[in-house]
Amino acid sequence: MPRFSETEKEIIRERLFTQGERLFTALGIRKVSIDELAQAAGIAKGSFYSFYSSKEHLFIEIIFSLQKMMWSELEDFLRENHNLPPRELVKQTCFWMMEQIDRYPLIMKIDSETTDYLIRKLPKEIIEAHTRDDEAALLKLTEYGVNFICGIPMTAKIFQVLSLSFLNVMQEDKAARISIMNIILDGVLKEIVGETHD
Repeated sequence: MPRFSETEKEIIRERLFTQGERLFTALGIRKVSIDELAQAAGIAKGSFYSFYSSKEHLFIEIIFSLQKMMWSELEDFLRENHNLPPRELVKQTCFWMMEQIDRYPLIMKIDSETTDYLIRKLPKEIIEAHTRDDEAALLKLTEYGVNFICGIPMTAKIFQVLSLSFLNVMQEDKAARISIMNIILDGVLKEIVGETHD
């Protein structure tokens, strides 16, 4: 296997991300092969494994990266809406994030089948790293006075389930989507978010 300089590694990683996002969005994770990913990135198939252990590993790293881009913009939204009561702030944050997802077609393709597939294929520590990233996003809300009654780890799991539900309703027209999300969020947030600021 060839040795790559740090600059070459960075260029290849960027190509794998760009081409991986394009291929996964167009074909879905199951239909994309490592051969296609390597060819699109301009590397040998064997070199792919110098970067990622599997196509699923690349896929989840791309998803993490897209989510981090979204979360980096979350701070501005929270600053602008910090006066909202805690439950309303969390609810509006959920709506804001769902609007942002429209900008990320690959995230929109994730459904329960894809999630089940990734859980079966990926090592447990990679899945746990994703949960820790979700927990970090929730901690951002606590900085704005939100008290998650059931604790951050449990709340992260609840929001992972909610995210899948919301992705399933993204195909509905906007009015139906908003109605469905309102009903679900009102019920869930009453159980997991304290009424007053910390």
